[in-house]
Amino acid sequence: MASNAAPPLFDETCLAAPVARATYGGILALLNARLHPALQAIVAAEVASGNRVMDAGADWPDAGSVHVTLAKRFDDRHASTEAIFSPCDDPHYWHADYSTAAKPRHLLIC
Repeated sequence: MASNAAPPLFDETCLAAPVARATYGGILALLNARLHPALQAIVAAEVASGNRVMDAGADWPDAGSVHVTLAKRFDDRHASTEAIFSPCDDPHYWHADYSTAAKPRHLLIC
């Protein structure tokens, strides 16, 4: 019986070279199953333009949220009502981020 499930949006090719192979499964599961769709679309666009995922984690900044770090800087071209762009540019943190308007707040960081 053939499966009607769509293939995952993200696979190993979206990950940056320094990402440890042992973490691939966990990162890809977060990207494909838990990351907010508005941020999934941004990650897909960034990956298509050559950017790569460095890291992903869950339950920060909110319980139930996902945060993803990209290797290269991005700008505000993907901003929308669902994905809010914020420059940070604090050397202690990151350059900029997209966060979801809805809770839990998901983050895409560069």
